[in-house]
Amino acid sequence: MITKKLSTKQIDKHLNEINVKGYTCIKSFFSKKTIGTYLNLTNNIYRIYKISKHIPKVWNSAKIIYNLQNKDLKYLKIIQNNIFDRILKSKLNDPHFRNLDTVKSNYILNNFQARSSGNEKLFLHIDSGIPTGDVTTFLQIAILLEPSNKSSGCTIVVPKSHKSKKFANRKIKSYKFLEGSPGDVFIWDGNLWHGSLPNELGLNRWALIATFSNWRFKQIFDIPRTLSQKFYKKLTIKEKILLGYLGIPSNSEHDRVSSSIKVAHLKKNVKDFYK
Repeated sequence: MITKKLSTKQIDKHLNEINVKGYTCIKSFFSKKTIGTYLNLTNNIYRIYKISKHIPKVWNSAKIIYNLQNKDLKYLKIIQNNIFDRILKSKLNDPHFRNLDTVKSNYILNNFQARSSGNEKLFLHIDSGIPTGDVTTFLQIAILLEPSNKSSGCTIVVPKSHKSKKFANRKIKSYKFLEGSPGDVFIWDGNLWHGSLPNELGLNRWALIATFSNWRFKQIFDIPRTLSQKFYKKLTIKEKILLGYLGIPSNSEHDRVSSSIKVAHLKKNVKDFYK
């Protein structure tokens, strides 16, 4: 997939912004054509999407599509490129991963959804679940499919809060607004305090939000087991690693005692991982 070209110096600049501020923005990273394709795909899926009765009240009237990787494999393609990979490896790779060459990517996709803000504000929170401060365990990449501004319910962040080692202070009123155009990409540390403004326009503000984590962290959904066999057969080895197939827990000590498996031991069928 064609994306905006960035030099090593530019990538390092974005990494530095994530380290210092907790977030960065890559303007016009995806072409209008690519964004148009994914906006149409997302709108079409949402028209037939069966909304879960378990969606938390905090999402109020927001529109959400969970588990994009299960809806269409095209969604996996948009989050895979050399620039994302370099940033994710720098922040999330485990240098001591036992069953994979450490120069390769071993971070995983923890959660993948499309979201359009609702008519109420989303309170400040962190996505890591554990405020680890200087250690990054989660990283989020948000790809804007439509304009995002104060009126349409853009994301808000508290700069440098990712190093606080504290859960979000929801009384704070001073924050930055992540306003952008279709094709822009925002990346932030999972420890960063963030939320969103109310969508006052009532129009869609679709964004694809991919949450990545260190491979040892539990995924929001059981991605390896719930992926269809049809999709599994089409995955590359790298995509199987990304979706967490190397980290499926063993059934007992008679199966294995390592917390991960080798690439050579990947199964031919999804169901074979759970026998």
